[in-house]
Amino acid sequence: MAQTLAKLAKFFRPIGKGSDDVVAIKLHDRSVTIAEIEVKSNIIHLENLASAALPRPIEWQHLTRQQEMISDSLRGLRDQGLFAANDAAIIIPSHLVTIRQINLPYMSDSELAREGQDSAFWAELEPDINKLEDPFIAYYQLVSSENDDLTRVIIGFCEMATLRPWSDILLGAHLNPTYLDLEPVAMVNYLYASLPRDERRQSQAILHIAAGQAELIAFQTNRFHTIKLEISAFDHVLLAEVEDVDSPTGGFWDEVGGRIANALKQAVLFLQEEQDFSPFSVIYLSVDAPRAKNLNNLLNQHFNLAPLSLWNTLLGAEAAPQVVSLFATTPNNSSFASIFGLGMRKLGTFGDTDPGLIKLSMLPQAASLRRNRQLGVISRALFKFSACITLVMGAWTLGFVIPAFTDTEVKSRGIDTIREEAKAAQLRLAGFREQVQKLETEIANLQVAARPRGKSLILDMLSDLVPEGAELSSYKIEDGNNLKLAGSAKTTAVINLFVSELVNSELIENPQAVPLKRDDKDLFDFTLTGQLRQVR
Repeated sequence: MAQTLAKLAKFFRPIGKGSDDVVAIKLHDRSVTIAEIEVKSNIIHLENLASAALPRPIEWQHLTRQQEMISDSLRGLRDQGLFAANDAAIIIPSHLVTIRQINLPYMSDSELAREGQDSAFWAELEPDINKLEDPFIAYYQLVSSENDDLTRVIIGFCEMATLRPWSDILLGAHLNPTYLDLEPVAMVNYLYASLPRDERRQSQAILHIAAGQAELIAFQTNRFHTIKLEISAFDHVLLAEVEDVDSPTGGFWDEVGGRIANALKQAVLFLQEEQDFSPFSVIYLSVDAPRAKNLNNLLNQHFNLAPLSLWNTLLGAEAAPQVVSLFATTPNNSSFASIFGLGMRKLGTFGDTDPGLIKLSMLPQAASLRRNRQLGVISRALFKFSACITLVMGAWTLGFVIPAFTDTEVKSRGIDTIREEAKAAQLRLAGFREQVQKLETEIANLQVAARPRGKSLILDMLSDLVPEGAELSSYKIEDGNNLKLAGSAKTTAVINLFVSELVNSELIENPQAVPLKRDDKDLFDFTLTGQLRQVR
């Protein structure tokens, strides 16, 4: 069904129009950034990039309290004409959602789709899901090989309450939520799309440092893994302030760099030894901060398994002049990697795929929203088609039908006489209809008079009311409507059943039965009296 709708939407696209682009949104500690990106023939073009400062720092664990503040900032950017799209997607930071790679025995697409709807299926594989009260689970199939008996999927899971504020922010800014994308996934998609084709087959790694968190993200075309680096809160504070130091050298900074490099080294060795990643030729450094030069130098001095390169996100992409100007004034543009990766995402309205590697959305209503957009394209196309048909029929009527009708009217004679005769016929027909109505009324009255009532009605229905195990011997009506029945029954229960049937029939008022047991047999004689109800 989903593929059929996508094909229909693509077929009607020239008529029904509809955009497949989104405005990507990312929240920083003290600002919000938007980006608009267009991808054609796998060429990434950065159309627009803008930021706005927030009045207060963001409290990630209490985002609900700051929804209005963020929505106001987004509306301000839109009012300034910095973006015009209605469909929006937003980045969710890594520390709010758990993301895992899971290896399963081979499963067909239909089997995985069926099993994936049940959270218990994933809870058996990831026990942490059982700790969530109202979990939302999204998954993406990375590899499916029947020969290797392997199905590799990536899942993201968290509480539904964690996701609601993110979509509410977009709704508060009068935008249509289309994607809630995980930051590691968006960064991988952008790096994968911006690399030359021959490098996409190699192992790639991204060291991402943001919001007091550090993680190593590694991927190949057939695998994906994230590792949180065990770095103390004190070291995170030092990393945030290292850019303010003229030259981070000496014993103190050597110890800081050594601790962070050691944590990074352990993560890299784990990926190579336990997850079968080949050695990394370079590790891209993405830091959510205005500057990161000192941090990059400090880590390169103490980490020797691979060179670290501060990610220049403009490489592998084209940019509009205003984006190039903004990059020229930004010492560190690596923080834009995730928002660029999100901006490449297509809505999927027409079945087109984006150039990324992983498609994993944490928006619970993503499938229904995609279906609604497809139906919108189809309905607009059908409306325009029907309007076009109406115009053609109107033109044909005005050009051919009406002139022919006018010519016929001129040539006709005696039309007034015909109209008078038609009016007289209508009057006669109205008189006939009135007579028919009177006759129908009389017939209805006769049918009412012919219905059985009173005594005859009880006689018609009495045989159906006598239960099994009972037999009537006499039937007598006294004083007009006093009914007296006599008979015998096997048990008093049968007599009571007979009385209840008479009550339910509403033909006798207050029926009362007096049973009397026979001496020589297991039978009960009874007399039943009641007042016959007249049926009008």
